[in-house]
Amino acid sequence: MIARTVVMLLLSLLLVACKEKAPESALPAAGIPAPQVMFKGGEPDDQVKNVIVRYNQLLSYGYATLNMNPLQEVTTAMQAEKAYSHMAAIGEGGVRMTSQLKTIGFGAVSFPKPGSAVVKTREVWDFAYNDIKTGVKREEEKNFVYLVTYVLENRGGRWLITDITAGSEEKPAPQPAPRQFQGDRAPPASLPGKGGR
Repeated sequence: MIARTVVMLLLSLLLVACKEKAPESALPAAGIPAPQVMFKGGEPDDQVKNVIVRYNQLLSYGYATLNMNPLQEVTTAMQAEKAYSHMAAIGEGGVRMTSQLKTIGFGAVSFPKPGSAVVKTREVWDFAYNDIKTGVKREEEKNFVYLVTYVLENRGGRWLITDITAGSEEKPAPQPAPRQFQGDRAPPASLPGKGGR
């Protein structure tokens, strides 16, 4: 019970730290990656797609650097805290996740009410878990497919991600080979009533 309380207190302190801006010295030499603008139109669907592309870019950066603060560029503080909590849970196992978004396909983009958007994507990721102290790769996954639904709100002229739901793509279960009739396995001479010895 005391250990659980201590862990919860530490996580609370870390979440508060997530809200503060990280000092420049805490960033890697390369710094935060520049935004990728994939959709150049000024239409709302182009804007929300660019926010999602930027989110994934910053998410990869956050896992690699153990710094989810930059996510607040494109998400609410609460959504950034969710990512931070996941990163911290992975870190408790002594590993950091490195990831690369290989492809992203945009499906339905809808605006259910003014200032609100829902976007569905199909994303293919490579990721690995590396020991925090040694950098040695412990586990790796290639071409993992996520089906993601992003909910965004336009707040003060900026689209921010307020909620994310992700699941993996269902892969069909391997089908067993059809059974083949093997015929009568016993030699005919040993069958009763068939003239056996």
